[in-house]
Amino acid sequence: MPRSNAMISQFIQGEERRQFKDIIKALALVIDLAEGYDAQHGYNVALSAVQLGHFIGLSTVQLRNLFYAGLLHDVGEVGFPKENQDCDYYEWQFHPYIQPHPVIGEAIVSQLPTLKESSKIIRWHHESWDGSGFPDKLRGDNIPIEAQIIGLLDLFDVAGSVYSDKAELRRRLAPALKSRFSPDLLDKFRRMLAESELWGARNFDQKVWNSLGIDTVDLAMLMGIEVDYFQLTLKTFASVIDAKHEYTKGHSLRVAVLSRRIAEVMGFKEEDAAKIERSGFLHDAGKVGIQRCILDKPGPLSDLEYNRIKAHPGMSAALLKTVKCLSDHAPLVRHHHERFDGKGYPDRLKGEEIPIGSRILAVADTYDAMTSDRAYRKGLPDKVAREEITRYANLMYDPEVVEAFLQIGPEEIRQLFRDSEKGTVGW
Repeated sequence: MPRSNAMISQFIQGEERRQFKDIIKALALVIDLAEGYDAQHGYNVALSAVQLGHFIGLSTVQLRNLFYAGLLHDVGEVGFPKENQDCDYYEWQFHPYIQPHPVIGEAIVSQLPTLKESSKIIRWHHESWDGSGFPDKLRGDNIPIEAQIIGLLDLFDVAGSVYSDKAELRRRLAPALKSRFSPDLLDKFRRMLAESELWGARNFDQKVWNSLGIDTVDLAMLMGIEVDYFQLTLKTFASVIDAKHEYTKGHSLRVAVLSRRIAEVMGFKEEDAAKIERSGFLHDAGKVGIQRCILDKPGPLSDLEYNRIKAHPGMSAALLKTVKCLSDHAPLVRHHHERFDGKGYPDRLKGEEIPIGSRILAVADTYDAMTSDRAYRKGLPDKVAREEITRYANLMYDPEVVEAFLQIGPEEIRQLFRDSEKGTVGW
């Protein structure tokens, strides 16, 4: 995985609330993978935004909100099929098709504890000083300074990655900078760049960061949270993953709750059942790096396309390994497409060589895939799905897992699925 994956652990401290922050770290990486960036864009924007905010004298709380807004500013763009558009990433920022993404991003991030203010910054990071931006056509000082900062550093990082020639970069940036940002902010940004190198995922001033006090404020804000923010953040993460694929809204949530219920029927301890549920939330994380034209293809896949699909369990596991509190979930995710007869992927494990959690995920994943609508067919009835899963017991599926699954009636499953979406937002 890219070096930047580990970087964020250097600027987020406080073991008591580490889980929440680790999940946000992984979510930022997923956004970059889905957007086609080199797994650094969110970090670059977050760090450089904090640097500029500190330079102009923003408070520690404002800097903290800037940091999270920078990490997650493109989360509302994950479901858009950018790879089908005939324009580069810089031009894409001005494409009318993506104009809803700040509002979608606000809706997603506002669900996360302590990030309400960051979500507002995300909503307005594409507003323009001259009133021509979106989504609310704000003008001048009506645009919060934090939103202007995120918009400026977002534009600067994307344009810098697209145009290596500095003359071309200045030519392309000049009109956008003039129309979009406060002249005073641009002046301060230029002065900051004259004094210091811009912070990014591969280069930031650790001593200055430590002196800002962001970690202390962050910990204090999380200490007052009474909800299960870890579970809530995982559910949000799962919904973002599913947004990449047109026909899988809610899929990861449903796989998670059904997997947990199967584990409970099999007599698993609460801790182990919860671990399997968490693995279900994130089992398809690797799919965000696969083009939607492959994920949503109605006809047969080519060998190359199928191999891309087969790579997703390994990609999901690699992502989880970067997150301290989820690294032990990686094997369950990696092996959820193994077959009981040894003919699955990626490692052709057989029988009890496959982690039991993976064997449970396989049944839950198959059931939801069969009963959900797809591009090429309507979802199958519960009865047909059960018959198919039963038919392939001992071949694709662990017969003991199948037996436990069959004890869960169709109405109970429907209720589980209805409950799975409670507390999530319909973006």
